[in-house]
Amino acid sequence: MKRFLSTKNTFTIFILWGLVVFLISILALNLNEGNTPLIPLIVISLVTAFVLWVLLDTRYVIKNNFLLYRSGPIRGRIDITKIKSIKRHSGLNVPVMLKPSLDTKGFIVTYNTFDDLFISPIKSDIFLEEIKKINPQIELI
Repeated sequence: MKRFLSTKNTFTIFILWGLVVFLISILALNLNEGNTPLIPLIVISLVTAFVLWVLLDTRYVIKNNFLLYRSGPIRGRIDITKIKSIKRHSGLNVPVMLKPSLDTKGFIVTYNTFDDLFISPIKSDIFLEEIKKINPQIELI
């Protein structure tokens, strides 16, 4: 089992941590007031927890011929033998629906017939080596 954390874009991390600080400060200010409705407090708390979960738990694992990905509550697995290609990508506009990543530079993994995933493992060269050991037919673009 090999684990790879996600790379982190400074701008993205700054925005997400700024959001967390902002939401926590809203919670603190509203709790000091004492007359805040319960539902907005719950919603703000859940959003804060979600963003923290994504920030602290975005990673990829290669285990038993599967690529497991997780980014907070977003989780899944891909059979490595069904991966067709891995393409390097850099830029804000990633042409993929599923992006369990904290960076704008990474890989677009194409698997099955029409499925795509954007990931950004820190040790990208080692990641590619491990994937190619399992499926040497993968086209690297």
